[in-house]
Amino acid sequence: FLDKVYNDERMKKSYTNMQNAINLINAENGIPYECYTLQRGGNYHYDECNKFWNEFLGKYKAVKICETNQTSCRPRYKTKAEVLAEGGSIRSMACSYPINAHTAYNLNDGSTIYLYSFNGSFAYTNSVLFGIDVNGLKGPNKWGYDLFYLNLFRKNANASTLGMTATCELLEKGGESAESILLK
Repeated sequence: FLDKVYNDERMKKSYTNMQNAINLINAENGIPYECYTLQRGGNYHYDECNKFWNEFLGKYKAVKICETNQTSCRPRYKTKAEVLAEGGSIRSMACSYPINAHTAYNLNDGSTIYLYSFNGSFAYTNSVLFGIDVNGLKGPNKWGYDLFYLNLFRKNANASTLGMTATCELLEKGGESAESILLK
């Protein structure tokens, strides 16, 4: 129980830190980068994802890049099929972004962010969807406990926001959505 409370607090702190980094980038840039989707579907913009994520990682202090084939700096997480077979749930069955295939960025606060990149470029169609393990290599490394998908969207022309509930929300049995944790 105490581990769950600790991870809930880590989720809230990570969310705040990420949103603060996004706000700072937006303020320095004047307007949000074109790496977002408008809330409630449609109008994907990926033109400036590479610039945005490089700025984000600079502000958020990525201390180590962990490629997909490097297992010493990243845990192995359950796949969608494993989670569902063990009684977990998923928000959208179309979700097929295996977190283990994403590049991991270990951050100076102990968390790990997973971004889809190709040869160092984030300008790819999954750039608005990413994962965060709020305590990195420490356990339990489970969906809905310390590992969450989030998405980047824009409410209006001037504000990028982290979505509290991602399209590909995956929850292991007993886990909670990022939204339910953040709204406690």
